[in-house]
Amino acid sequence: MLDVLTDTVFSFLPALICWSAFKKFGGTPIVGFVIGLMLVSPLLPNAYEVADASSNVEAVMAFGFIPITGYQGSVLTALVIGYLGSKLEIATRKVMPQALDMMFSPFVVIAVMLITALLILGPILHLVENGLVYVVEAFIHVPFGIGGLVIGFIYPLAVMTGMHHLFITIETALLGSTGFNPLITICAMYGFANAAVCFAISTRAKKSHVKVIGTSAGVTQLLGVSEPGLFGITLRYGTRPLAAMLAGSAIGGAVLSMLGIQANSYGLAVILSPLMYIYDPYQLITYIAVGVLTFILTFIITY
Repeated sequence: MLDVLTDTVFSFLPALICWSAFKKFGGTPIVGFVIGLMLVSPLLPNAYEVADASSNVEAVMAFGFIPITGYQGSVLTALVIGYLGSKLEIATRKVMPQALDMMFSPFVVIAVMLITALLILGPILHLVENGLVYVVEAFIHVPFGIGGLVIGFIYPLAVMTGMHHLFITIETALLGSTGFNPLITICAMYGFANAAVCFAISTRAKKSHVKVIGTSAGVTQLLGVSEPGLFGITLRYGTRPLAAMLAGSAIGGAVLSMLGIQANSYGLAVILSPLMYIYDPYQLITYIAVGVLTFILTFIITY
């Protein structure tokens, strides 16, 4: 029952991503959902079984050289197909006679995008996605925690520019391919460090309104919303609080990388994030310890 609870979403992940992409880019969400379901149809060889050498399941070779498999756990393929499909639907409905629109427009979109996904873009994007996962995993596991140090330093800067949303795609690909998410483990140290900066400035402040804002932003950060603390406190008081936060995030990321800590989910921040590690006592205890130490170290440096 727990497997059903935790694994079902990832089994049909492309369908959810296609649905979301169609909704975002102006298409009909249910059409995107159907296309996404086709990407993981049981009529196709299961991607996980194809990747498992002991399963004896092989991809279907179209024209002798194009491998056709399901796209279980694939994010990039579903996202691109969802975007292109929504644009194709909009264009098709503009030229389709109104009397035929309801019947033929969805059929044209579904048929064209399925062929495009299985025979053209899917195999190419699947290779790109696997390569991206491989590179990120390899970088995270660079010896001496160097990869974790760099990612822990870069992630807060990505949040400042709004680029951190790109990390979600990589995290989802990691979860779909490996079942684990070491990236969010490293990035999560930003939350501990940013909260520590807010509380340290609040403690040192002499003006009552700064104390209130600092405490409020720190509590908000502990609950997973970082922008009030980042823009209202950390960046507001010069480069030293920012430097302290970047240092805490980078050091915490490096330590977690060296210790091999990795989540088995994503989306939970700071005080709720330990829930992503309850699958293993070592993972849970180590993550909490490093997170608390990152908070303490950053608080002391900032103070």
